[in-house]
Amino acid sequence: MNRNIRNRLFIIFSLIIVFCASSIVFSSAQYEPKIGLALGGGSARGFAHIGVLKVLEREGIKIDYLAGTSIGSLVGALYALGFEAKDIEKYLLEENFTKYISFKNVTFELEEYQNKKILGLSINLPKMITNPGWPRGLISTVAVRDKLDQVSNWAHFEYDLKIPFKTVATDLITGEKIIMDSGKVSNAVAASISIPGIFFPFEHGEMILVDGGLKDPVPVDVVRQMGADIVIAVSLQNIIGEKKGPDNIISIAERSIDIMINDLTDISLIGADLILKPKYQGEVSFLMGKKERRAIIKQGEIEAEKHIGILKELIENF
Repeated sequence: MNRNIRNRLFIIFSLIIVFCASSIVFSSAQYEPKIGLALGGGSARGFAHIGVLKVLEREGIKIDYLAGTSIGSLVGALYALGFEAKDIEKYLLEENFTKYISFKNVTFELEEYQNKKILGLSINLPKMITNPGWPRGLISTVAVRDKLDQVSNWAHFEYDLKIPFKTVATDLITGEKIIMDSGKVSNAVAASISIPGIFFPFEHGEMILVDGGLKDPVPVDVVRQMGADIVIAVSLQNIIGEKKGPDNIISIAERSIDIMINDLTDISLIGADLILKPKYQGEVSFLMGKKERRAIIKQGEIEAEKHIGILKELIENF
């Protein structure tokens, strides 16, 4: 074979080997697994989500996809909109949730009795007699929606998210699971957090929507469908209120919902690569003070720190 031809073939063959090798190295170096975070429902237990986010931020774990149910939708929405964990913490520590509690003919006030916070009420009896009507809930979802609009500057899914995000609600009429990922973020959150008996059902188009926890308490499947390679699930099952009988309408409704969705939560967690279950026992209520709120946030941090090595190993070995 002509020497020049051999030399040319050698050069071409060498270039092919170099190109293939560099392509393999480049592709393996460039690709990182997409991390999804599913934040579960659980009313005031959701302060633990903030602690989890604080640790993920501190450890440099980037979240690529995010979904939330109920209180997980509220914390998740703020994070997906670009609020840092410390900003969410500051906002929710300061928030007075009793201002959202009101309905026609009845006024609620938070009172101190024997060093405990109790929810007192007064009834406008003359007005109730002349204009009777049963309430659809205690807490106005519209008021919560309007507050979130102010905080988020009327954010929309289509334009304002820094992280792809979805929420889960339940259609009260059909019983179907509704995934919300368009329009105003505040509408999706208001629908997802509408615990039956506590919040007014949220009317959205032709649907009447309530808490997504009735169908999907920890939306692992939603995050996976969004494209996540590794799914972190945060379940609030192990955050337990004080061992005493429910003593008001809110605690009775919350406890009833907890009992209903407890087994469903275990099913909802199937498919998660890492499950975080912060542990806490004490006062758990939106009426609790900053001390108790911080205690639950801290338990979220502790649980995340305990599992951060496993998460990093999952990412490294993907």
